[in-house]
Amino acid sequence: MSKNNIDTTVDDIFSDAFVSDSIQSDIDFNNLDDIVYNSSSSFDISEIADILLDSIDEFVFITDTTTKNIVYINKPLCEALDINSSFVGTCYELLCGRDTPCPDCTSNKITDDSIFIVNHLNSKLHSNFVLRARNLELYNRTYTINVALPKTEPAAVIQFRDLNKLNTNDILAPYLKLYADNVCNPEVQIYKFIEYFGIELSAENCTLFEHIDLSKNISYQNYEIDPTLNMLRTQIWVNEELNVPDDYVLVPKDIVNKAYEDRVYKEYTVDDDLYVAIPLELDLNPVGMVFIKNPNRAYLKTLDPALKTIQRLLTGSIELKKMHMELSNVASTDPLTGLKNRKQMLVDINNLSLNNRIGVIFLNVNSLKEINTEHGTKYGDEILVKTASLLKQLMPENKNIYRIGGDEFVAIHTAIDEAEFCVLSDMLKAFMLSEKGFSVSVGTHWEKSGILIQKAINLSESDMYTEKKTYYRKNHNGGRYRKQNDAILRLMEPDKIKSYIEQNCFKILYQPKFKIQNDVAEIAGAEALVRLVIDGTVIPPDDFIPALESAHYTYLIDYYVFETICKRMRERLDQNEKVLPVSCNFSRHTIIRTDFKETLKSILNKYNIGYDLIPLEVSEHTNTSRYQDLIEVTNNLADEGFNISIDDFGTAHANIYSLADLSVNEVKFDKKLIDNLASENNSKITTILGVLITMCKKLGIKTIAEGVEEKEQSDILKSLGCDEIQGYYYSKPIKEDDYYGKF
Repeated sequence: MSKNNIDTTVDDIFSDAFVSDSIQSDIDFNNLDDIVYNSSSSFDISEIADILLDSIDEFVFITDTTTKNIVYINKPLCEALDINSSFVGTCYELLCGRDTPCPDCTSNKITDDSIFIVNHLNSKLHSNFVLRARNLELYNRTYTINVALPKTEPAAVIQFRDLNKLNTNDILAPYLKLYADNVCNPEVQIYKFIEYFGIELSAENCTLFEHIDLSKNISYQNYEIDPTLNMLRTQIWVNEELNVPDDYVLVPKDIVNKAYEDRVYKEYTVDDDLYVAIPLELDLNPVGMVFIKNPNRAYLKTLDPALKTIQRLLTGSIELKKMHMELSNVASTDPLTGLKNRKQMLVDINNLSLNNRIGVIFLNVNSLKEINTEHGTKYGDEILVKTASLLKQLMPENKNIYRIGGDEFVAIHTAIDEAEFCVLSDMLKAFMLSEKGFSVSVGTHWEKSGILIQKAINLSESDMYTEKKTYYRKNHNGGRYRKQNDAILRLMEPDKIKSYIEQNCFKILYQPKFKIQNDVAEIAGAEALVRLVIDGTVIPPDDFIPALESAHYTYLIDYYVFETICKRMRERLDQNEKVLPVSCNFSRHTIIRTDFKETLKSILNKYNIGYDLIPLEVSEHTNTSRYQDLIEVTNNLADEGFNISIDDFGTAHANIYSLADLSVNEVKFDKKLIDNLASENNSKITTILGVLITMCKKLGIKTIAEGVEEKEQSDILKSLGCDEIQGYYYSKPIKEDDYYGKF
């Protein structure tokens, strides 16, 4: 077995592969008793995986999708190719005897959760080598799992299916079985269907052209599209004795065009070769066309009574495959703009890195938050759609344009010279800053080698923020960033944030929370707050937090506050002093980072602090696209043991849906609710809060009221049974020493 220096193990790959039905084989599990019989055995799980994969009849091998290096080969394939398990090399070298990748290689085009059928003509196996391939992402690398499909033997068809002696039901039985056996895998279903069809008719080859409606904006990345025919081509070579050249055309293009124009069952003759065209339609709309080259006419005539049913089955398979591809496309496409999304960009980066001369353009719509606030989100969405449209118009040949965030876009150019890219960049920057009712900050970077594509993305983002700072200096009327506070704009630079942290410019304050027992307020914990102090001037959060969020650098401060709180708690615990829970706020940009959970766990483990001592406060609009990400992340954190607190509860930021969707330990009622609690007409607010508090108690969720500034507010909350109270009536935010002094 070959595990050629990869950063994962084969058992890791195939544990997922078997679960996902990527590999379906007849494994005799009854014989495993002699292998593993004792739970205390030191038997390595990778050895079990080797035995399982070596015991099946199918050929199995795994390749690195980017380099094409083989990282695993099972025993049957080694024997068929007469090689040993220590083979080191590429798939194109091993299977096809080539020095360069196969020109029609499809592994880089396989999308998430999709399966592709690869037909290798003239492989070293001296047969039509048909593979079922699927990509798998592990540890930031992409691997392709390849499994050989069982071949349909012509001899078996001839021996057991004398068409002249079968009735229509008997003729249809194998086709119905192929359809039923592969109904969950339409790619395999179609391939096996055409293969069987061609073999049964003793044809030289059988070819399917699938019609594509490009107006549906479906990205068929798994197949090569013939732009002149607007069709997909699936070719099945039946007569394996022929030596097929690489550029061989199975069906002449003029025959395809003529048949597609006629759209009827018809025979065509070219140079003594017979082509039978069988149209496939659904509701009078073209679905595809099957061509059979030089079939046995007698067999074809015998199939005639069953032909319509065979056409319907194949049409159904094609429609099912399109449905699967549309669903896959939904997962990789931004629904608002129709561009590829961030998830698809991360998949594409592996393949794009193989190119040289990479140019990256990073765009951010200026003041989108203010636009949404002033004109409404519908108008903001229109600007995003227009930005996407402009990008596609300015770069019509570029297929690698993505919307990766709420207001962020990325375009990646391959095989573009630096001088040409500079001209394009300058033109794009000038155009996006021109008067259109909105503007876009543009950053660019070019690299000679595609291996540095991630570096190019990062540097283009930094260049974009340089442009954005210039924009806000010139357009400060909105008040988001005050012109005199140029230091705030410098927060868009990560090195400056780290410098401020090192200089202790970010100060942590504690906003105490209190339990009300009778008439006594007992401290129950606190919320950590952060302030920025530069040259003795305190900059309020409303000024510097938006700058951090715009640059997506809030995580640097969030992690700093979290670790500072943990460090102080550990110091007190080591001195046998009392500690109480201190909740920490996290930006949504921080929460959806892939390293979020592991970073928090690492910090907690570093200082040996329990999950219950630092609740995580989160807030998010429940009607945004990020909300689904929030659900997934917070539920995952709750499963880990973290306590989740929903901030600003009762407003648009977090409403009752949060309780249904999220694993919540506590909710904090928004200050806007509390402000009206002591007004003359407060009965409705009191009733609403009473219902919410009662509901939370039944769900086992702690309730906290923030922004309490008057005794009457406190008395009402106490009578309603609110668990904890926070606000200036009891204490303003205080320094660390003052907070712990209250103990």
